[in-house]
Amino acid sequence: MIVVSNATVLIGLAKIGKLDLLPRIFSKVYIPEEVFRELVPERSKKPGSWEIEKAEWIERKSVTGQTEVRLLMASLDQGEAEVLVLGKEMKADLILLDEEKARKAAAIASFEVMGLVGLLILAKNLGLIEQVGPYIEELRRKNFRISEKIVLEGLKKAGEVD
Repeated sequence: MIVVSNATVLIGLAKIGKLDLLPRIFSKVYIPEEVFRELVPERSKKPGSWEIEKAEWIERKSVTGQTEVRLLMASLDQGEAEVLVLGKEMKADLILLDEEKARKAAAIASFEVMGLVGLLILAKNLGLIEQVGPYIEELRRKNFRISEKIVLEGLKKAGEVD
């Protein structure tokens, strides 16, 4: 399975100490160069930057379609644009994105899209975590923005609320 990720999902998992879920679910995750630069700039204080830089299961890939990236940057940031173009170039099976505008663009491009809450639900369904709710609460305590609507939908899908 070819999975391409944006920075937000990786940062969120790092904030709650669950970056290790990704290689347990997917053997490899690809990130475009811009996402790597966002996550691992020199002397970065971003959560997980050291783990992401050293992770053997994360592979950096250069995007060849720079014209497409520039066109997408009219409405998305460079990392999001590179994720979509890399996904297209690699014929990705799944794109990991949280930002609403980028998710809509990915859906229009016919990508299968999953965000951080969806990833936590998948991890629960695979028996890798027991509950989704405590991780969502921890994310919120650590100032990771998740809409109330997404939280409620996620907890319903996880079978943790009615």
